[in-house]
Formats: sequence, C-alpha cells, structure tokens
Amino acid sequence: MTDIEELSDEQRISLLEGKVGKNRTFITIVALTLIVILSVSLTVLILKLLRADEPFVPVSRFEEQKAIITQLRTDISDQQKLLAALTLTYDRSQVAAFQQNLIEQEQSYQEFLSALRVGMFDLAKMVQGSRTWLDVYTETLEDAQRSSNQREKNLKRISTKTLQN
Repeated sequence: MTDIEELSDEQRISLLEGKVGKNRTFITIVALTLIVILSVSLTVLILKLLRADEPFVPVSRFEEQKAIITQLRTDISDQQKLLAALTLTYDRSQVAAFQQNLIEQEQSYQEFLSALRVGMFDLAKMVQGSRTWLDVYTETLEDAQRSSNQREKNLKRISTKTLQN
C-alpha cells in the first residue's frame, strides 16, 4: 500500500496543517511582492505624468554660462599675449645701484671679519692657554673671508649688459 493509507488520522492532519502553513507563507510573500511592485509602478507613473517638459535648469542659463566662458577665454588669451610681451628689462642705474650696494655689503662684512679676527687674537693674548681655540676659529674666519672676497669679485665682474638679456 501507499504511504498515505498507512498514516493515522492525526498524522494526516499534522501533515495537512504543515502544508497549509507553508502555502499561507508563500501566498503572503507573493502578495507583499505584488503590492510593492504595484506601488513602485504607480509612483513612477505619477512622477512621469507630473514631470514638466522643461529641463531643471532653463536653457537661458546655459546660454549665459556659454557667454561667460567665451568672455573668459578671450580674457585669458589677452593676458597670455600680455605675458608673452612682458620683458624683464632693468634700468642700468637701478642695476648698478643694486650691484654697488651688494659690493658695499660684502666689504662691510669683510671689515667685520677682520675686526673679529683682531679681537680674537687680542683676547687669546689675555687668556692663558687659549691658542687652541684661536687656531680653530681662525680657520673658520679665513673661510668666511675667502667666500666674501669671491662674492665681491663676482659682483664686480657682472656687467649691466648681461642683466638686460
């Protein structure tokens, strides 16, 4: 015989109740899905019907922006022409005055270094056992003096003609 005939009445009822519960759950899920689909469809339909044919931004605004962009491009090209025409020319008197000022600064720096060297030598004579630090600092001062002399020579070699080019 079959499985159904062998089941008792209570087993048949519990089996039927399980199937009914599953069917009820399935039907509920299908109904909820249909409700969601219908609500989305109706919402989209209503939005399409209410939508105006005009874009969100009027076309006149695009035209205004286009005119502004064209004007800015013209301004940029004008500025680039002015920038290309800009030359770095120096007045000879300005360059010469600046050059003279730098030379005087270097000479003043050299005088300071010479006075510092004399002062250190005099101090070393006053303090016993100070020959060691005098030798160390004398080398440093001589390096600074040589660098300053070289800068002064370079400044004197510069001519105003090379600055104009």
